[in-house]
Amino acid sequence: MVQKKSFRIIASVVAVVLAFGAAAIVLARTGGDASTAAGTGTVANAPDASSTKGTGSLSRLFPVTPDGNGSSYGTYSAAANVASTSSSWVNKYYPKQAAARQTSGVPASSYWAVLIGINDYSGSTASNVGSRQDAESLSSYLQKLGWRSDHILLLRDLPATASHIVDAIRWLASKTDGSSTVVFHYAGHENWRPSSTEDGGKEVAIWAADNRLIYEKTLGRELGRVRASHMWLDFATCRAAGFDEPGMVKSGRVLTYSSTKTEFSYEDPSLHHSVFGWFSVVQGMSGRHADANRDGRVTVEEAFAYAKNRVADYTNNAQHPVIVDKAGGKMYLTIAKPKPKPTSSSTSPHPVPSSTGPKTCVVVCF
Repeated sequence: MVQKKSFRIIASVVAVVLAFGAAAIVLARTGGDASTAAGTGTVANAPDASSTKGTGSLSRLFPVTPDGNGSSYGTYSAAANVASTSSSWVNKYYPKQAAARQTSGVPASSYWAVLIGINDYSGSTASNVGSRQDAESLSSYLQKLGWRSDHILLLRDLPATASHIVDAIRWLASKTDGSSTVVFHYAGHENWRPSSTEDGGKEVAIWAADNRLIYEKTLGRELGRVRASHMWLDFATCRAAGFDEPGMVKSGRVLTYSSTKTEFSYEDPSLHHSVFGWFSVVQGMSGRHADANRDGRVTVEEAFAYAKNRVADYTNNAQHPVIVDKAGGKMYLTIAKPKPKPTSSSTSPHPVPSSTGPKTCVVVCF
């Protein structure tokens, strides 16, 4: 009896210790609160959209990328040639996107996007807590604006391998032309390798879900082939502004970066997003808080301006978003209205005015 009683006491103590340990892990990973207000769809304790001051601190935020030299990871070297058709992977898993076409005279058909968000990585690579949600929120917002779902390729978590990311960009290049409006978004880990030709001595790379790295020169070459009248490239990752290869930075494009070339970018588990994604996409675009001129449309520039100082405040000045704007005007994501067809009256000859009788004149210029 004594042995059984002692065993029960020991088992109870072990259970209590395990329970406290599990609670501590949850609190450490979520910053103490990862709850969503019941029935509202809003995140509890989220920063007030009307305030420029955030509630974050580095003690509760996670860097998107653990620091480390990329030389210990595999490098993905995409073949330089471009396939004339979509890859077999796109055809198999995204048949609607593979079949999608751009049609003259149908404005919505000229809007295309590749959105990548990676929380879960293969092997022992640390997970993110908000990168996938950044991409999902942007996809939902674009579709709310009228973007077609079959014109959006959304890669999340493990399927976002290096080869699939390159396939997705090549799908984009095969669909667009000089009249297209395009979005490329990446949220996930970043890595780097030493380089004597890059600012700061580092060449940055997208860290794909299969732990292979797509360095910026390869990425710039692939993105450089995408044709568009306007293109927004958005990087929510550490050292984000390092993705500035000539193939990316072109006329007609806006590039937004969650951080400078030397900074980490942060996520807040209580927001379920990266800090930059929360302020730029969730609040700025979807919440329309960035609509500075109240015209009912949020431009990429307005969303960035809304997010910039809020991100810096929220991270205690550890993270400063950057923009490179070569759009030559405002970058709108709203679907353009179809051009009106000419009416019969516009093609008929104008009536000849009578030379007799009273005349009524209207002053055209003032």
